[in-house]
Amino acid sequence: MTNPLPLSRRFATLVQREWLQHHRAWLILSVVTPLVMLALLSLGRMDVTFDDDETQRQLSALPAAGVALLTIMAAAIGCFVLAWMSSLLQAPGLARRDSSDRSIEFWLSLPVGHVPALAAPLLTHLLLFPLGALAVGTVLGLALSPLSVARFATLGEWFTLPWGLLLGASLSLVLRTALGLLLATLWLSPLILLAMAASAWLKRWGLPALVAGLLVVGGLLDKLYGNPLITAVGERLFTLAGQSFVTGRAPSSMKMVPGEDPTAAMGALPGALWADAGHALAALADPLLALALAVSCACFGLLVLRRRRGN
Repeated sequence: MTNPLPLSRRFATLVQREWLQHHRAWLILSVVTPLVMLALLSLGRMDVTFDDDETQRQLSALPAAGVALLTIMAAAIGCFVLAWMSSLLQAPGLARRDSSDRSIEFWLSLPVGHVPALAAPLLTHLLLFPLGALAVGTVLGLALSPLSVARFATLGEWFTLPWGLLLGASLSLVLRTALGLLLATLWLSPLILLAMAASAWLKRWGLPALVAGLLVVGGLLDKLYGNPLITAVGERLFTLAGQSFVTGRAPSSMKMVPGEDPTAAMGALPGALWADAGHALAALADPLLALALAVSCACFGLLVLRRRRGN
């Protein structure tokens, strides 16, 4: 009997399942950072003092536009980092979830292939949830910007902000962070899927066995052949993942100097982030990407094999 639902509809249903199962925790994680910021801003006027007189002078002279942009950035990045880290920590257990809660027989009885059944949780947890948290943080940061500007300056200055430049800079930061997430997930995919495969096949002993195996193999390669291959590859993957978000090649014009008008830097931000994104995309030419994709595909195949066995 042919399944009447197209693959896209079935995949969307699997994504919806993740939302229904985790939406409360996701919503809480998405608003933690803005709520903390709101609590701090509500304590009273931000009379922060420093022993360094120069630092104190620069803080006092911080322009309202800079305060608003920093507020939006803090809320957006805070929500994003919290969501992404929680997703990475939960990822190893996704492959064993249906077997652990005894629902694997039910899912295997449905006309859903093993590949979409595994791909949907990965897509939702590793990409869609962090991207959603990033969007929520940006909106809530924008909502908090009047309060932060009022604390450092006056509320009237909030209404005179260069909104075109401010919103353009904020959108550029969101898009650059979203691209960074895609690239970082790609670079870290062999480690993520390797941890998932180990957890799926060895259950609770999967992660300890994986860590021990990497340490033993890495130590043997280093001592016997003088080749720290495992350590070098791991360090390179994490370096490339970090550079997916920022390559550190921003021009000097992007530096916001306290006490100076930040509009010039805000206007140059989209172009600088575009150039930075180009450097991050150029890193995909690294030969390590082929190895990362090969390992990721092999680990995903192991996950499919394990799920097909149904226990």
